Amino acid sequence: MSCFLYVFSLYYTSGNIDFGIIVITMMGIIFLLLAIFHQRFFSLLRKTKWLRNMLTVLIVISVVTIVFLEILIYQAQEDPLPDSDVPILVLGAGLINGEPSPALKRRLDKAYEIYQQHPTTIVTSGGVDYNEQISEGEAMKRYLVSLGVEPTDVIVEDKSTSTHENFLFSKELLAPSEVNPEIIVVTNDFHMFRSKMIGSRVGFTIYAAPSKTPMHVLVQTHIREYFAIVNSFLFQK
Repeated sequence: MSCFLYVFSLYYTSGNIDFGIIVITMMGIIFLLLAIFHQRFFSLLRKTKWLRNMLTVLIVISVVTIVFLEILIYQAQEDPLPDSDVPILVLGAGLINGEPSPALKRRLDKAYEIYQQHPTTIVTSGGVDYNEQISEGEAMKRYLVSLGVEPTDVIVEDKSTSTHENFLFSKELLAPSEVNPEIIVVTNDFHMFRSKMIGSRVGFTIYAAPSKTPMHVLVQTHIREYFAIVNSFLFQK
């Protein structure tokens, strides 16, 4: 029941259904079925050795990989920022009624904090999601301008639909022919490890500037990020 309540609260506050919400819903369904048919299930486990062994292996692999990936995620700390005029790239994270989501606002606030110390170009990267009326990049620019960023200092990248495309399309805007251009990447802390990995593949020299993740989406984001990192390792994206 707690899984369903958590999913409802996430959908109520964001209005979006992402992979993390789908996984939590599936977990809730599995737990519900186990609660209903637990006697039959455990009776089957006692009688079927191969099923017990397979389930044990799956649990061990899941726990080991989750712990390993969480260590990688938490090791992606903030880098010392360069003194030179290095552009800032803010990665998109969804909108709510045309406005940046709480997680995305944390990223934009972090970018503005850096901008105040060293005014530079800011790239806001994010396309139009299935239930959005404007691009994330445009909504991000509007928010930054409302904070005090000069409109001419913001470059909007509004075609990307993934982290890989965030970097790929932003490089085309900033330095299509430059080898390993420097960039300050702003995203939430849970997302920084994968962002640095993908950004390096695309060809950037990255300075990490992570922002905190809102507490109410921590479970959802980490579940989604677990599968996203596995996918990135397997398919190099």
